[in-house]
Amino acid sequence: MSSLRSEPSPRPDDLYGALRDITLRPFKTLKPPWSWKAAILSALLRGVTFYISNLRSGPDRAAAAMIVEAFFAVFASGLIGAVSQRLRSSRPVLATATVVCLGLPALMVMAQLGVHHAARTPHVGPGVLVSFCLASVSTAFSWYAMRHGSLLGGADSTTLAHDIVSLPAITVSFVTFLEL
Repeated sequence: MSSLRSEPSPRPDDLYGALRDITLRPFKTLKPPWSWKAAILSALLRGVTFYISNLRSGPDRAAAAMIVEAFFAVFASGLIGAVSQRLRSSRPVLATATVVCLGLPALMVMAQLGVHHAARTPHVGPGVLVSFCLASVSTAFSWYAMRHGSLLGGADSTTLAHDIVSLPAITVSFVTFLEL
């Protein structure tokens, strides 16, 4: 793991056991590390995406789609961040990466489609496609950063200052596939 991390890494755990724990005790395992950092950034990015993709239906409909998406994104991204944090030390790593980078965003898109259908958002397709791609990449990065001791919430919380200092090296490592 990274030398940027001051606290010890959590002990590795079994992916399937971690998923079972999340499913059977969601409030206990996910509420404390709620990822407000992921939630705010996601609400901004995805809200704007839905605004732009719905402008052809008029500014009022675009604004409504943006607001619906922003509220949904706060919930979904905070939840995905909490799940990602819970799974940051899970093994096998490849199976965990698949769950985090594809499974979680796919579940989010299914819920997102339901929310926008209920809100009668006119042009959901482009926003959902961009949202899935953003969620896949951002979730992969967040999970990677969490594995290296950054972007953590709850009892393992890192400060925003710590994250700002550590993220450049983590970002370079992430995009170049070089381990820290």
